[in-house]
Amino acid sequence: MDPQQILDQLDPDQRRVAQTIGGPVQVIAGAGTGKTRALTHRIAYASAVGALDPRATLAVTFTTTAANEIRSRLEAMGVAGVQSRTFHSACLRQAKFFWPEIYNAQLPPVVENRSGLVVQACQRVGITPSDAALRQIAGEISWTKQTNVLPESYVELASQGHRQLSCASLEQAADAIVAYEQVKQVECVIDLDDVLLCTLALLATESAVARRVRRTYRHFLFDEFQDISPVQARLVDLWVGSASGDVCVVGDPAQTIHSFAGSRSIYLEKFASQRPGGVCLEMTRNYRSTPQILQAANIVRGVGIDLQAVREKGPALVFGPAADPLAESVAIAQWLKDRTRDGLAWNQLAVLFRTRAQAEAIRQILADEGVPFSYGVPESTRQAVHLGTLHSAKGLEWEAVCLGGLHDGVMPHPLASSAEQIGEERRLFYVGMTRARTWLRLSWPSRVDAKVTRASRFLADLPGLQSA
Repeated sequence: MDPQQILDQLDPDQRRVAQTIGGPVQVIAGAGTGKTRALTHRIAYASAVGALDPRATLAVTFTTTAANEIRSRLEAMGVAGVQSRTFHSACLRQAKFFWPEIYNAQLPPVVENRSGLVVQACQRVGITPSDAALRQIAGEISWTKQTNVLPESYVELASQGHRQLSCASLEQAADAIVAYEQVKQVECVIDLDDVLLCTLALLATESAVARRVRRTYRHFLFDEFQDISPVQARLVDLWVGSASGDVCVVGDPAQTIHSFAGSRSIYLEKFASQRPGGVCLEMTRNYRSTPQILQAANIVRGVGIDLQAVREKGPALVFGPAADPLAESVAIAQWLKDRTRDGLAWNQLAVLFRTRAQAEAIRQILADEGVPFSYGVPESTRQAVHLGTLHSAKGLEWEAVCLGGLHDGVMPHPLASSAEQIGEERRLFYVGMTRARTWLRLSWPSRVDAKVTRASRFLADLPGLQSA
């Protein structure tokens, strides 16, 4: 494709990203600003002007869906050969290739679903393996690996980080982490987090491996960089090397919602300033949401860049208090049906909650009210409303979104106690709001289990909301 044709498809912010090539680039890209478009066009433009070899390019993101989207868009523009992978996929490919050469043995089998191993670990240390306990212990295991925390240091560092579990004490969690490693040794397997650590070890200790990887890849692009962990940041340094080559990192500090798993937005925010010749760019033109939604989201956000609406005004946001969770669920169901009367299909609608339990609780009401729904992973080909958690909605969007159960004690989450954790809850709320294109409804029950509640503190500063 002609270079000018590529640039003509972009707005001024996106065009600056596409044309800034050859050195370290940090891009702060707000929600709905056309980030994937800018990234793929940057690769296509650099390839068209001869500044980039697609076959020597590695594009890394956090989900297989995002990696596939980048690859398909590049192919549609005639750019083939780019390796578009998740962190785990890129590391697994390298570890499988180099491990036999260095250690004269195959890389151990990788367990993609470690729940069975976590069950055994919990049973060994006397933790009842409920669904909640398995999620929390698995989360702590992942956190220790992503932040390179040794089991013997876990209690001290977890306490300093205000980490709390409802299923066990920090001491019990530490015992479970040790037991988990013992179970893996017995089974002779590794997990997905170990794949990153194995690759890091190969690159850090075997200079020949690092040199070969750097000869293979000379151009790098890292998406969702606000979610990068210390281990992943170290991998980036080892992949790229000490030279300030062609590397672009993209993300949004206001959408950092995985700190509990080890993510640190500081790696994004300081990227350009810590590298010679580094450039920082911003993308602020939001093409997704109406001005009303963005005005409210900018207030809630707290940190990051203000989004500028490109779309014309739309319906006012709806503020929906309810007597109790049942009344709230019925009102949500009615609101969803009203949106279909406005001409929306069921799969253009979503209902999002802070916790899995809240999302599960509304399913029966939706069924009783005749609202088709899919729970968990969105099914775009199915005519159904999407019910899920705020975390599961990251990177997605719908015409109409209802955020339910927005009362203190749930939003922010009761385990969020430190200022950093409250800030993350605020960002999670912001992410939920910016999933909506045109309609946004915010609701909460005034009473739960005979206990009086109050609206989330994050709602306090939002102006101009009409009652449902």
